[in-house]
Amino acid sequence: MKWRISWALVALLPGCGKAPEVAGIPEAKAPPPPAARVVPVETHPFEDGYETGYAQGLGTGRVGAKMPPVAAAEELARAAAGQDAERTERWQRGFVDGYLDGFRKVVTGQK
Repeated sequence: MKWRISWALVALLPGCGKAPEVAGIPEAKAPPPPAARVVPVETHPFEDGYETGYAQGLGTGRVGAKMPPVAAAEELARAAAGQDAERTERWQRGFVDGYLDGFRKVVTGQK
């Protein structure tokens, strides 16, 4: 008796699949998710500061020298920014990153 019930259940399982198309109408697809609206970020100040700091770091670094602390690089960035309104905090962050990367390149002897 139990095996008859088992076979009956097995016979019903194939019917639990995807619903077939009805009269040539394809199954409805879910709408695509809404596009995320992202405000563009101005990166030019950071990149300009990075290039300036990198060049200065390459000129200041010496092989085998000790890496300067970040505070020293921040002080150099403030001095390099001066009174120029275009050299904002973002420019100064780029300068610090570029200066440390350029200095590190010379100290470690990377090519």
